[in-house]
Amino acid sequence: MARIAIDTNVFIHLTNPKENPDSHIDQLLSHLAKDNPRLCVDSTKKISNEYLEKLGPRINSQDEKGIAIFLLRFWMDQGLREEIATDVQDRLMRRIERVIIERDEHTDRTFVYVSCKGDCPLISNDHGHIIGRRAELRKQTREYRGSATSFKTSLEYVQEYVRGAAR
Repeated sequence: MARIAIDTNVFIHLTNPKENPDSHIDQLLSHLAKDNPRLCVDSTKKISNEYLEKLGPRINSQDEKGIAIFLLRFWMDQGLREEIATDVQDRLMRRIERVIIERDEHTDRTFVYVSCKGDCPLISNDHGHIIGRRAELRKQTREYRGSATSFKTSLEYVQEYVRGAAR
């Protein structure tokens, strides 16, 4: 069973050719789906609420067709989720807040928190708040995360874990 955290923007980019060159996100989500995944979310429901708000209308649309909608529906299945106990006042969150300082970025901080606390990779295409700050996030969270915690883009993850495994 594979535990993973996936930023909402990865699911949004699934149908955007500019953000999903060579359909790498399709490959990534399909590959991960084979490993009996557990999609890590927070106990405060910030991640689940963002998924519902930004992806819900597409998932429920009868007009959507193709592999992208199938993948979205698969990954948004509540049965795949593993809730990570989240304390927005603990030291780990305070450390993350030192790096993601923007007031309205609660969900971005929560994705990082879930990855650290759940000791799982976070796949995110948020270069401004997460990927562009991953060195500092790793430094600030060092004592609060496990060895499986990482912060990678969808392209990095697919190149390393999907295409690298095919060699």
